[in-house]
Amino acid sequence: MPDPSVLAQLREEVRRRAVREGHLASPFDGLAYFRADAPIGPKRVETAGVVVAVIVDRAKTIELASQGTLRYEPGSYLFITREARYTSIIERATPSRPYLSFAVTLDPELVAETLLSMEDERDDAVAGDDRDAWTERWDDALGGAFLRLLRAIDDPVERRHLAPLVVREIVFRLLRSEHAGPLRRAARADDPRIRAAMRFVRANPAEVATVEALARQVAMSPSHFAHRFREIARMTPMRFVKNVRLREARLRMLRDGLRASEAAVEVGYRSPSHFTRDFKSHFGATPAAYTRELKGRLTR
Repeated sequence: MPDPSVLAQLREEVRRRAVREGHLASPFDGLAYFRADAPIGPKRVETAGVVVAVIVDRAKTIELASQGTLRYEPGSYLFITREARYTSIIERATPSRPYLSFAVTLDPELVAETLLSMEDERDDAVAGDDRDAWTERWDDALGGAFLRLLRAIDDPVERRHLAPLVVREIVFRLLRSEHAGPLRRAARADDPRIRAAMRFVRANPAEVATVEALARQVAMSPSHFAHRFREIARMTPMRFVKNVRLREARLRMLRDGLRASEAAVEVGYRSPSHFTRDFKSHFGATPAAYTRELKGRLTR
């Protein structure tokens, strides 16, 4: 059973930051808050990859075509293990007691590395059906990690050095769940060529335009490359490229002060309107609104 005091502290941390409705940006890349002052849905939602979401007040129901309905509430988390689309419903929320949550989008390379490090552990839980997502009550260790992550965000030094370590711990604890057996089986599919492709995209976000070009970079056939990439990264190669480009553009706007049009070109977008559309879908706000909200909060 989750510690009520930890839940109360998490609720206060999110409430302090979620000062308006909708998605709210965080200075830490991958972390965002969400607030609703009224019921929402059914609403179509698309994830950008592997995501863990935590509700701290009210509740939410989601429906995935692959496995039906999941409901989670304060004291539990939702772990989505791959790029996915689902329907979301928030049935109850008011301005005086809003729906509050936060979510962390997890780096697929970090997930793959953690899976590899666990490959020699006991394999009791590897059987079972593959799941795109699950909900589960968090224990004190995981709840404590969530709280330490939120508290590390305000301090620039802790945000830079401590927060990534806490995220690594969160990934480790999520992958020890009894539901994560299929994910741990994916570690056996590890291929250094796929991880080399990920590193190439990170180093050269503007250079990769097609699956064929990326497959050629690591000497694989496009079809085999695409299959193995989805298996290991839990998303398509081009979704991975898009995520890297958007996160790199975010960094260049916040750190270097580039305009959205300049950042878009530097990371490989040819159309500013296409970039703005993708950015809003990924981060929940236009580039201009996002940078205004975070200006002065993210340091080098």
